[in-house]
Amino acid sequence: MRLIEQDMDAQWNLREHHKRICLFPIPTIPRLGPKARDGAIYLSGALFALGWWFFIDAVVRSKNWNYDDGFKSVSVEFVDWVPGICSTLGMIVVSCIDKAALRGDTFSFSSGGGTSIAWRARVYLFVGFALMAGGLAGSVSVLCIKYILPDYGEIFTFWGICNVIQNAAIMSSAAILWVAQSTESEYQYSFAI
Repeated sequence: MRLIEQDMDAQWNLREHHKRICLFPIPTIPRLGPKARDGAIYLSGALFALGWWFFIDAVVRSKNWNYDDGFKSVSVEFVDWVPGICSTLGMIVVSCIDKAALRGDTFSFSSGGGTSIAWRARVYLFVGFALMAGGLAGSVSVLCIKYILPDYGEIFTFWGICNVIQNAAIMSSAAILWVAQSTESEYQYSFAI
């Protein structure tokens, strides 16, 4: 048994890297510097704009499409807009929550009779994430039900894919913005609620 442990220690260099959690070496992330928070906020905004750009591109293409080529008539309608609107509203709700209210269980002694602010903030956070998840699920549903099942063709399926890309970009944007806003200093990123 001791021979197996020594062989494993030699193979994975466990004695040298005793602070490592995983057996496989995980690459280290380089320090991003003092402007990392600003860069993450700009990246978040760029993802948000890129998501809406994909969807608006699909809307413009669907309105200017020439249906005289023998293709079935399908276009981007209000049902295609609803998932993006839900995801955008969810991102706004999540971004507007005070992160300090989530951490503590402070009580407000105003007219509410001592109700917990943290509980309310967590409910709003849940509603925001539920709106974003519902938007992504709705865009996948619209893609499958409206564009893939009727078999309109790959050209029209692209419009549904743009809707999914839009919602995935908005959710990614919200996650990056959450991490960027959760920093207490310019060198610390916290993934905790």
